[in-house]
Amino acid sequence: MQPWGPMHQVKSLLEIIDERLADDATLLPVFDRTAIQVQREIAKADPDVGTIERLIVSDQSLTSQVLRTANSAFYKGLSKVATIRSAIVRLGTEEIAKIVLLVTQRRQFQTRDPKFRQKMLDLWKHSVGCGIGAQWLAKECGFRSMVYHAFTAGLLHDVGKLLLMSVLSAIDRSPEIDMSYSDELTREILEGFHARYGHDLLKNWNLPEIYCRAARDHHIDDFDKNDTLLLLIRVANQACHKLGIGCDPDPDLAVSALPEASLLGVSEIILARLEIQLEDALILA
Repeated sequence: MQPWGPMHQVKSLLEIIDERLADDATLLPVFDRTAIQVQREIAKADPDVGTIERLIVSDQSLTSQVLRTANSAFYKGLSKVATIRSAIVRLGTEEIAKIVLLVTQRRQFQTRDPKFRQKMLDLWKHSVGCGIGAQWLAKECGFRSMVYHAFTAGLLHDVGKLLLMSVLSAIDRSPEIDMSYSDELTREILEGFHARYGHDLLKNWNLPEIYCRAARDHHIDDFDKNDTLLLLIRVANQACHKLGIGCDPDPDLAVSALPEASLLGVSEIILARLEIQLEDALILA
C-alpha cells in the first residue's frame, strides 16, 4: 500500500467514505426495530405497558439482557426481577425503554477489527456516560419532561464516530482499495467529521429532529443557547471528557466555567455530584 501525501489525505479519505456510504451494498449501523417500536410507544401520552412487554418478550435475547441489566448493581433493587412485567412495574416504562436502547445499541459497538476494537469500547463507555449524565442533569435542573430525551440524545450524540469506524474498517478490508493511513488521520477524521455524519445517520434512522440537532451541534462554537437539550448534552459530554470516560481525557477542564453550565444554572456542587453519577454509570457500560 502506498501512503498518501499530507495535502490531500483528509479529502481523499472523506471522498472514499462518501462513495462507500452511497453504495447500497455498504452495511450501515441500524436502529433496532424493537427499540424503535418501544420508543414510539413511550412517546405516546399514555404508553401501554402490555405493548412494551410484548415487544420485549418477542425477542428472547433482548429479554434476557434487559432482565440482566434491570438486576444490575446500577439499579440496586432489593430483590431480583424475574419477568419483564415485574421489571416495568418496578422501574417504570421510561426506564425500561432506556434499558432496551442500551442493550440494542450496545450490539452496534462490536467489531472483529483489532484496529477499532478498543476505540469502539471507549466510544461506548463515553456514550453511556453522556446519556446517564445528561439524564441526571435534566432531573437535577428541573427539566423533568426532558429526562428521557436527554438520555437518548446523550447516548446517540457521537454515533457518527461509530458510523465512520464501521466504514473505515470496511475500507481496510476491501481488496479494491489500495491505501494506508495513519492513526492520526483516523483520529482527525473521527473528531472533525463525526457530527455531520452522525446527524445524517440519525436522519436516516428517522429519529426526532431534537436528537439529530444534538449530534450535529454538540461541538460547534455558535450553538443555540435556547436549546436546553443541547445544553444538557454539551455539559455531560465535557464532564465525561474531564473524567476520562471513554476517550480524550481532559482532567484540567473546568466544566463549571463553560457557558452551557452557566446557562443551565449548574453549580460546582451539582457538577461534583454529576461526577459521582458518571462513575456509577460505567457499571452499565
